[in-house]
Amino acid sequence: MGRDIGIIILGTAILVLMGWGLRGFFADADIHLGLRVAVGAIGGGVLFLVVRLARARLTKAKTEKHKEVEK
Repeated sequence: MGRDIGIIILGTAILVLMGWGLRGFFADADIHLGLRVAVGAIGGGVLFLVVRLARARLTKAKTEKHKEVEK
């Protein structure tokens, strides 16, 4: 239980820091619009793949039957 809360807090802190950095990147007018769009598309694609992977693993973990290890 405590480990799960620690992972949630760490993940939230990482997301906040990434958001703060990306806000500056996307708001900077000196960076070409095409580069900002490309970075956003790549980031969105990576996020999509991570979410699909997490959902697939959770679904597999719920449906998988574990057998006892025999000696």
